[in-house]
Order: sequence, then C-alpha cells, then structure tokens
Amino acid sequence: MIRYLAILLGIATLGALMWPANAVHARPGQSDIPITVTGTVVSFKYAPRGEIDGFYLDSGVEVRTPKHWEWELSQTITVGSPVQVDGRERIGRRGEIHVKAQVITNLTTNARLVIEEVVNLEGQVVNYTYSRSGRIDGFVLTTGDEVRIPRHLSASITNTIPVGSAVQVAGVRKTGKYGDVHIKPDTITNLATGTVIVIP
Repeated sequence: MIRYLAILLGIATLGALMWPANAVHARPGQSDIPITVTGTVVSFKYAPRGEIDGFYLDSGVEVRTPKHWEWELSQTITVGSPVQVDGRERIGRRGEIHVKAQVITNLTTNARLVIEEVVNLEGQVVNYTYSRSGRIDGFVLTTGDEVRIPRHLSASITNTIPVGSAVQVAGVRKTGKYGDVHIKPDTITNLATGTVIVIP
C-alpha cells in the first residue's frame, strides 16, 4: 500500500511540474462576452425530458436555447441550415464552453429568431412589482417595460431607485417561459444620483 501511494504521489508531483504556471482553469460564469458564430446545424441538442434546448454546428460549437423556445426554434432552422448565432460565450457547471443564443438567423431563408434583444433605454420608475412572497422583484418604467431584479437587491432597491427616479437600464429584453416579456438588466443607473447598480 505504501509503495502504491508513493507511486501516485510521484505521478501527481510530475504532473504539477509539467502543468504551466499561468494555466487558467475555467469556472462557471467566468466567460460572458458577446460573440457571433456561423456554421451549419448538424444536430439538435435535447434536454433530459426530450425538449430541444440547443443545437451543434459543424465547427463543433454548442449553441444553447431555452426549452420553451423549442417550437419557434424548429420553425426557424433544421438540420443542414446555415446559421448565424449572436449571443454570449458561457462556461457551464462542468467547465464546458458553449454559446447562449440571443438571436439566431437562418442564412438561407433570412428568418430570425430573437430570443433576447439587447436594449439600452431610459425612463422613469412608475411603480414596483412584487413576487408572491411580497418582496420587490422589479419595477415598471414609463416606457411600459418591466425590469426584473435579483433577490439580493429587493431590500435595497427602494433606497437606490425610489419610485419616480429617472433611470437608464442596459440589458436584454426576453420572453419568459409563460410568455411574459421583461428586461433582465446588466446595469441600472440612477440618472439623478449617478449610482450604478451592476448585476452579475
């Protein structure tokens, strides 16, 4: 047993010496940059329950889409379709790199599937929206847009962005699984105070 452990220790030490000192390990969420890729759809990707939740390109790129967009996706592209995908590069929980699709364009038919629309808009906060538990989970602007905020901001939002505040919201407009359209913000700026809320 001691000899076996010594051999394992030796292999581990050798591996550490050979591994580059500046090697970067991928972590979930580490990469989130805008990206555009093109290619031909070679197969669809399926969720455990059988729903289409993405596809693979001939370049080996994995593209992910929300499961509730399955029907719209299948009407826009098929296996063999040349496509352009605008989205975000992401790293999954197991370190795999994929593209989270925002806009998919069929380059043969020019059909476009807009899953998330990048927006940068200004307006005044009309009122807050509330979750079933009674916490603030967003606000409505004079533009009619509903902005969703994460749970950790619910307690502080009334101080940083009170009703009536003029704000600038940068993020994406998306359709939820139940058909609700809302904005998922990346940043919210109070134009009067200059306070910027960055949402990771």
